[in-house]
Amino acid sequence: MVKKGIIPAAGLGARLYPMTETRPKEMLPIGDRPMIYYAVLEAALSGLEEICIVINERKDSLRHYLEGGGLEKDLQQEGGVCAPHVTFVDQPSPLGSGEAIYRTREMMREEPFALMMPDFVLFGSEPALVQMIPLYERFRQDIVAVITLGAREAKGFSNVGIVQATQLEQGIVEVHSFSGKSKDLLILKEGETILKLAGRWILGPHIFSYLDRTRDWKEEWDDAPALQRMTHERPVIGKVLAGRAFDVGNPLGYRAAKEHLAIVGDQIFSC
Repeated sequence: MVKKGIIPAAGLGARLYPMTETRPKEMLPIGDRPMIYYAVLEAALSGLEEICIVINERKDSLRHYLEGGGLEKDLQQEGGVCAPHVTFVDQPSPLGSGEAIYRTREMMREEPFALMMPDFVLFGSEPALVQMIPLYERFRQDIVAVITLGAREAKGFSNVGIVQATQLEQGIVEVHSFSGKSKDLLILKEGETILKLAGRWILGPHIFSYLDRTRDWKEEWDDAPALQRMTHERPVIGKVLAGRAFDVGNPLGYRAAKEHLAIVGDQIFSC
């Protein structure tokens, strides 16, 4: 059912500055692989046949890695994993993740697709999409990845996407709403836990109409308002992921993911 994916990769990587001053965020190393590798590996292991990567001319090293043999070599070392077909869509200016996703609407057509943010990684379990796709096939509704965070883990995540949800089954919730972007730090009290969205969605083509309706012509066109409105108007199922999650788009999460891989070695996914 889910054979296509979108990876927005045209942003500035401002949260990781100055590391992103000389190379794209997606090419920063985690272990001995660049960040983008983990998203593409997940796509391959999840059965996606085509991924659309939104990119721009400032990210030559990223494009060279993806189509110049570096990605293929790394996947072969993973045990002969075959890469999905990669298509590039240009986003000349970093106008926001909503604008990046909207540029892929003709390629996605009327099919469901996976939205994969490259700065979310999950280790030590089945890939996030492997856990999510069976739910899409079962419910035929939008699916979002959800993680459980305690006080210690929360320090490595941004303060966005805090979920209000109702449990349906063990590990499955119905998402009613989630918080938007905030500049405040995500700080939890000892013993407190929250549910938080992770950077994986399985979406139907209706998302493009929500992006149209929430477009901001003056500010950055973010995807969060469209996803929030969709969540208010349509049933959205959350899959509480097994595994150790990291937000590698910020310095604390990036450092934590590198330290984690240094301990566990090459045990990335369990499948």
